[in-house]
Amino acid sequence: MKKGFTLVELLGVIAILAILIIIATPAILTIAKKNKDNMYCKKVKTVIKAAQLYGEEYFQNIDKTVISNEDYLIDDNRLCVVGSNTIDHCQITTIGSLAERGFLKLEKVGKSAYEKEFLDPRDFKTMLNEEVMVYIVNKRMNAQFLFKSKKDGEKCTDSVEVGGGRYKSYYYKEGSTIMSSE
Repeated sequence: MKKGFTLVELLGVIAILAILIIIATPAILTIAKKNKDNMYCKKVKTVIKAAQLYGEEYFQNIDKTVISNEDYLIDDNRLCVVGSNTIDHCQITTIGSLAERGFLKLEKVGKSAYEKEFLDPRDFKTMLNEEVMVYIVNKRMNAQFLFKSKKDGEKCTDSVEVGGGRYKSYYYKEGSTIMSSE
C-alpha cells in the first residue's frame, strides 16, 4: 500500500483553501482600510493639537477679550468671519509651516536622515500642503483641519476635539472654496 495523497485529495484541499481565501480577502481589506482611516484621523487630531499650540504663540499679543461667543465661519476669501464681520484673530496655516516652526515632527521616509515627510497613511501622499485654520473662541485657542473633501471630514468628525470638547461640524474644501458641514 502506497503512502501519500491522491490527486483528487490534493485538488480538494486546494479548492477548500481557495474558497477560504475568497471569503476572507474582502474582510481583511475592509479591516486594513478602516485602520488606515483611523490612522489618518489620528494624524488630523495631532495636527489640530499642534495648530492650537502654534496659535497660542501666534496670538499671544492679541487681546482675547474682544472676541464674542458667536460661531466662526469662513468666507470664500479665506477670512474668518463672525456673522458678517471680518475677524483678525484667525490664521490659515499649512502642516508644512507647522513642521518648519517645530510644532509637528516629520516622519523619516527614506534611507537618508534628510528625507522627512508628513504622509497620509491611506495613499502615502504628502500632507504638508494641507491647511489648518487657527482661531479664538471664548478666549480659547481653537483649530480646525480643512479636509480635502466632505467625505474625509465625515470620517474623522467623531475623533476631532476642538477647544477641549467634541466638535461635530467640520470644514472641507471644494476647489478653492472652504465649506462648512453645518
